[in-house]
Amino acid sequence: MTEDNKQDIEFPSGGSRTEYIGAKVTAEQKQYIRRLAAECGMTVSSYVLARAFNYRPKARLTARQEAVMETLIGCRSDLVNYTSALRGMNPEKRRQMFNSYPFMLEWLKELGRLAERVTDVLDKVRFSNRLPDGTRNGEDGEGEP
Repeated sequence: MTEDNKQDIEFPSGGSRTEYIGAKVTAEQKQYIRRLAAECGMTVSSYVLARAFNYRPKARLTARQEAVMETLIGCRSDLVNYTSALRGMNPEKRRQMFNSYPFMLEWLKELGRLAERVTDVLDKVRFSNRLPDGTRNGEDGEGEP
């Protein structure tokens, strides 16, 4: 099936993967595929199956990227807490604090948009790779040859 006439195929969920498909590859290709699967936190079987269904598994975060994500989570938390505290203040106190009520309202809107953008980034990197519905095998803990 080519990309041009690719069809969405539905598989019943809950079934267990019991069939085996093999492919001859070179030693280098095998190492390469294993490395790609490991980078995505997947077994070779799950990785190849996901790619066969045109899913593009994403690589797991490096230690440095995880540290950056933790920092982003902290920033988002601070922004949300600060925004909530400011919204809880009475309008007069906010006016005194910023000396310009229109500025304050615009500033709060910008903080909210920033928090939403940070949340979107975190959501994109937080969720694990998935397989097409109906191709999952329990916890996917099957052994690799």
